[in-house]
Amino acid sequence: MKRVPKHWIKFEYYDPQVVLLGLQDVRMEVSGSDLSSDVKNLRTRLLQPEREAWDTAVFCYLLSCKLGLDIRFCRVEESDFDSVFTWLDNGTQCFAPVQMKELVPEYTNSTASLKKILAGLCKYGDSSDLVVGIKLNRDISIDFTDVKTGSLSVAEVWMFGATAQDQSKWSLFKENEAGWSQYEYEFPDAKLCP
Repeated sequence: MKRVPKHWIKFEYYDPQVVLLGLQDVRMEVSGSDLSSDVKNLRTRLLQPEREAWDTAVFCYLLSCKLGLDIRFCRVEESDFDSVFTWLDNGTQCFAPVQMKELVPEYTNSTASLKKILAGLCKYGDSSDLVVGIKLNRDISIDFTDVKTGSLSVAEVWMFGATAQDQSKWSLFKENEAGWSQYEYEFPDAKLCP
């Protein structure tokens, strides 16, 4: 494992489950309001940090479920990443820089594509410790046989997206030697709103 910057140890890390449950009431209240759809979907410039924190918490929670680890996250803007995840492995604190990406809804940008997002990851050069989480935020079916991440210079690429309208069910996708695997999870409380 690569040596991590000392200041990463001093960051405040959050339990994704606590964050998601804490934001549930706010998200439900906002979704049922008369506010514009941009506000409801956290698509304003002012609400961008909240949307990005939500997406990071979701990804962190899903990874915790898949890997069976108590992973915590911290949002931080540094060079090639926007978050740091941490967990304990046999008593040793481990860290991973994480870059979040999103296949945005079609109404936000109809020309956005998964292919373009993956091509954009080439700019990270030798980022052998970087984990990339791509939120699939579009109502589409993806043929994963055409999606290849093995040539990228990053540690791992994961994709995730809600599979239920109320966002109570999510899928996490990871490419391995046999192709792509899908893992399905429910959030701790199935009342999360869109």
